[in-house]
Amino acid sequence: MKLLHLDSRSILPRVDFLHLVARFIVVAGIIAFLFFGDYSKDSFYPILSILGVELIVAAGSWFVSRYYRKALTIFHLSSILIDVVLLTALTYYTGGIGSQFTLFYLLSIALGAYIMSPAGTLMFCGFITGCYVLGNYDSLGAYNPLHLAIRIVFFWFYAAIINYVSEYIRRSETRLLKLFNTLNRRTSELEKIHAQLEMVYENSRVLGGILNYEEIPNEILKIGEKVLDYPSLGLMLHNPAGDLVYHGRLISGQANTLLKPVDRLKCELAYRVSQGAESVRVIDLTTRDDYDPLLKQAQSAMLVPMITHGRVTGLLVAESPRKAAFEERDEEFLSVLARSAAMAIENASLHRQMEELTIIDELTNVHNYRFFSEKIEEEKRRAVRYDQPLSLIMLDIDWFKKFNDNYGHEVGNQVLVHLVEVIQVHIRDVDILCRYGGEEFIVILPLTTEREALVIAKRIRVEVEEALFSGHSKQPDLRVTVSVGVSSFPENGLNEKELINAVDQAMYRAKGS
Repeated sequence: MKLLHLDSRSILPRVDFLHLVARFIVVAGIIAFLFFGDYSKDSFYPILSILGVELIVAAGSWFVSRYYRKALTIFHLSSILIDVVLLTALTYYTGGIGSQFTLFYLLSIALGAYIMSPAGTLMFCGFITGCYVLGNYDSLGAYNPLHLAIRIVFFWFYAAIINYVSEYIRRSETRLLKLFNTLNRRTSELEKIHAQLEMVYENSRVLGGILNYEEIPNEILKIGEKVLDYPSLGLMLHNPAGDLVYHGRLISGQANTLLKPVDRLKCELAYRVSQGAESVRVIDLTTRDDYDPLLKQAQSAMLVPMITHGRVTGLLVAESPRKAAFEERDEEFLSVLARSAAMAIENASLHRQMEELTIIDELTNVHNYRFFSEKIEEEKRRAVRYDQPLSLIMLDIDWFKKFNDNYGHEVGNQVLVHLVEVIQVHIRDVDILCRYGGEEFIVILPLTTEREALVIAKRIRVEVEEALFSGHSKQPDLRVTVSVGVSSFPENGLNEKELINAVDQAMYRAKGS
C-alpha cells in the first residue's frame, strides 16, 4: 500500500519550501509566546526546549533539501510526525486543550495531507487525533466535549480537502505526463520517419542520375539495406515476353544481381500485383501458397509495383522474418523507391538506346565508323600493352555504283544486309565488324596474326562470290564480288592510322588487280 508520493517530477509546489515556511511560523510563534505570552515559570524551560528542537528540525530540513534531496520526502514525513509530538507537548505546557497553539496542528495536517496518499492521510489524522487527545488528557474535563469534537472533525475534514485536491492534481498531472510522453514519442517517430524519408528521396535522386543500366539493381539493393533496413529485397522486371525476372536480390545482407526467372505458378501473387498495379502487404506468409519468398524464414512481405508513364515495368518486393512487420509508412517508403527505380531504369534504357543509335548502323545493324574509330584505338593500346598481334580486314563490293544504277538502291540495300550476314558467319565472336562507309566494311581481329587474317579474308571473299543475293519478283538471284585487303600490327604499322592506311591500300590494290 502506497503511503507517500515520492516522485520528484511534479507540477505541484515543492514541499521542502512549504515545510521550511511552516517551521518558520512555528518557531516565530513560540518565540513570540516566550516574550509576550502568559505562562508559568515551570513551563519556560520545556517551551524553550521545544523551541530548540524545532530549530534543529528546521535546520535539518534546510540541510537535507540542499545537500541530500534523495531522502527529502522521508525526512519531511519524519519531521512532521516529530512536529505533531512537539505541538502536543507545546499545547500541554501552554494551556492544554484550549491552547492557541492548537491551530499549529493545521500546518502539520496540511503538509502531511499534501505528501501522503489517501490511506496515509487517514493514518496520519488518526495519529494527530490520538496525540491531541491523549497528550492533553488532563485538561479534557475542563473543556466542552462539543468544541473538542468540532475541532477534531475540522482537522479530519481539512486533511481530506487538501489530500483530495493534491491527489486530483497528481492524477491530472500523471495523465498530462503520459500525454507528453506519448507526444514526445510520436514526435521522435515523426522526426525519424522524416529523416528516413529525406534519405530515401536523396538516394532516389542519386539513383535517377545513374545512366548505366547494370549499376541500377545494385544501387536499389543498397538503398533497401542501408536506408530502409530491409532483411530481404527483390527487384523484379518484365522481360519482352511479359514474364517477371529477378534482376536483383538482397537476402540477409548478401546482394545478387544474377538473373533469375520468377515461377508464375509458385509466385502468382507477384504477377497479380504487376497486372493490378496496386501495392500489397502480406501480414502472414504461412497462410499463403501463392508467393515464393526469397528469405526462407520470411513471415511477412510487401509487394510494390514499379510504374512509369502509367505502365508497370516490374516490382519491388520486401520481406521480413516477423509477422505484420510492414506498416503503411513502409509501403510509402518503398513506393517512393519503386517510382524512382522505375524512372531510373527507363532513363538508363533510353540512354543505352541512344548510345546504340549513335554507334550502330541503322541499315545493317553493325557498328558504324564512329564506333570503329574508338575501338581500333582501344584494341591497338591493348595489343601494345600485352605484346599481342592485331589485324584488320577491309572489304569493298565491286562495281556497286553500277549495281545500284541497274537494280535500284532498294536491292542494293538488301545486298548490303545479306553481305553482313555472310561475313558474320566466318568471323569469331571477339571480332568486330563495322560499316566503314557506303559499301565498305572493316573487321577488327584481336589476337590475330597477318597469316591468320589472310586465311579469314580469303574465306570471306570466296563465300561472298558463291553466295546468291535475292533480287525482287521479276529479277533472278544476283551475285556480287568483293575486294579484300589485310593489314596487321606491328608488321604494317605501329599506330591505328598506319594500320588503316595499309589495309585501305591493300584493298585498292586488290580491286585494281
